[in-house]
Amino acid sequence: MSNALNGNEEIQNRNMKVLAFLVLVWGAFCVLGIRLFYLQYVHYEDNFARSENNRIRRMEIEAERGFIFDRNGEVLVRNRPSYQIVLDAQRMPKSREAKDSLFNLLLGIKDSSGRRMIDSASLDTAFQRSVWIKNRPIRILEDASPEEVSIIEEHSHELPGVYAITESRRAYPHGTLAAHALGYTSEISEKQLEKPEYKDKYNSGDRIGQKGLEQQYDEEFRGKDGVRTVEVNAFGRIVSEIKGMGEEPALPGLHLVSTLDLRVQEAAEKALPDSVKGAIVAIDPRNGEILAMVSSPRLDPNVFSLKRRERNRGWAKVALDSTRPLLNRAIAGVYPPASVFKLVTSGAGLEHGLLSVNKYYPHLCDGGYRFGNRYQKCWGVHGNLNVVNALRLSCDVYFYQAGLEIDMERINEFGRRFGLGEEVLGIDIPGERRGWLPDSASFNKRNKRSGWRWARGLILNLSIGQGQLVTPLQQAVLVGSLATNAGVYKPHLMKELRDRSGKVIKKFEPEIIRSGTMKESTHKVILAGLDSVVNHPGGTGKRGAVKGIRVGGKTGSGEWKKGEKTHAWFAGVAPLYAPEIAVSVILEAAGGGGALAAPIARQVMEAYFSRDSLAIGNNQ
Repeated sequence: MSNALNGNEEIQNRNMKVLAFLVLVWGAFCVLGIRLFYLQYVHYEDNFARSENNRIRRMEIEAERGFIFDRNGEVLVRNRPSYQIVLDAQRMPKSREAKDSLFNLLLGIKDSSGRRMIDSASLDTAFQRSVWIKNRPIRILEDASPEEVSIIEEHSHELPGVYAITESRRAYPHGTLAAHALGYTSEISEKQLEKPEYKDKYNSGDRIGQKGLEQQYDEEFRGKDGVRTVEVNAFGRIVSEIKGMGEEPALPGLHLVSTLDLRVQEAAEKALPDSVKGAIVAIDPRNGEILAMVSSPRLDPNVFSLKRRERNRGWAKVALDSTRPLLNRAIAGVYPPASVFKLVTSGAGLEHGLLSVNKYYPHLCDGGYRFGNRYQKCWGVHGNLNVVNALRLSCDVYFYQAGLEIDMERINEFGRRFGLGEEVLGIDIPGERRGWLPDSASFNKRNKRSGWRWARGLILNLSIGQGQLVTPLQQAVLVGSLATNAGVYKPHLMKELRDRSGKVIKKFEPEIIRSGTMKESTHKVILAGLDSVVNHPGGTGKRGAVKGIRVGGKTGSGEWKKGEKTHAWFAGVAPLYAPEIAVSVILEAAGGGGALAAPIARQVMEAYFSRDSLAIGNNQ
């Protein structure tokens, strides 16, 4: 009897357990059903959109940056394809542990030589950026090689959100040629993003123009990015492109036709050794077009388009170089104008009737001149001279006396008239510095801390160009506008902006920015002086002469530091009586301008007047 009761009790317990299990299963299915209903019907649209966002992406199409050409159509700057390994924040793991695991996996990937492909600093920066950058890929390896791309693809199943894309990078096929005029591109800095001019136009990770034409015309070069719709897999890699979902084609940037002449630029680069600090500017004084611009030492802008490791190494080398290769000496180097300024002193005296070809000063050049307690030396003994002969021989004694008679107010006014002074000329690349023409007020203000005060004796040095500050660009503009007597034209490097079909969108119109004129009688004597310096047997600038072309010019040797060699200057123009090109050359701490700078200017002019260049110039 008891056995039967025990058996029934066991069966009853078993049934109760089965029932409880069935209730539990039924309850679980009810919960799942309710959840499924909730997801499928109540939040169907939200979940569908979320699913589509995971599968379908709208991706930016980078617009191709416009090229830069020389005036004759030769390519100076173009683009090249570049592989980038990127991190997609939307496809990255969400948990901290998974992110750390991905970080360590990426650090552990090595190339065939056993070298780590991705450095920790770049990766750490990318992971930090992924917190706030969600709508665009973040670079973790720039300018990747095909081998590096294939290695990443091989590990794709382990690297969610990591894949390769192709971008356009700048290429400078001529290397260092015209680097300071052209500029370069690099990723925008956080500091730049804070500035008003960048804040609403650019995003973190964008590459923008830095320095030169690249910076000045960055907006025109950039074009407008487009949008395309693509389907991606679970690893964020593109499976297919989907048409008809509001795609927008990218609009390429404009091409820039520069005023530079590749032939003349190459000659200028060859003439000025990279081991010498200095600059060359060649300009067309009839319209302000820059034909060549060299700043030495030079730099290679291709460095800034390399991957981070190589770029940082190249940047450190350039930034720490004591010769300052980043400085564009052509527009930002300021120097005493030296004896080139004697043209200004002469012009001011002639304009005011204080000098003439028939006037001789009572104190002959016997090697020096006494003014009060001061005795100012001349570099030679030149005897009795008029203004043309004084320019030819660059006699200091003559101009000491002329400066005292003319006075600095008149001299400075004439200099400003032809492009010198405290106002920039407005060349269309950033970084141009102002010059300085001292008078009593500005001199006292500038030297207030040192306690120096203006004295009339300072005119002796200033009349021969020792004390003012000018740029090589200003010197080229000065000698060119003195020769033309037709106004100072705004110097510029942009000739035209064109679209991809070759249509001219914008053309630089020549603009007179200073009066740049003088009496015809003054002009005649200035031309005679320029001619005599180069073409008279005793002229200091005879090494600047070009066979078959009448060249005019002026030499200078600028003192800058006691005991050091002078800066060597030459400023020349040709053909003298129908100017097409003006050239200024400076060599820092090199010696005499006639011996060293004049031959360099000659080589630049010879390149301009070569048969091919002359034919091009006549067809403009």
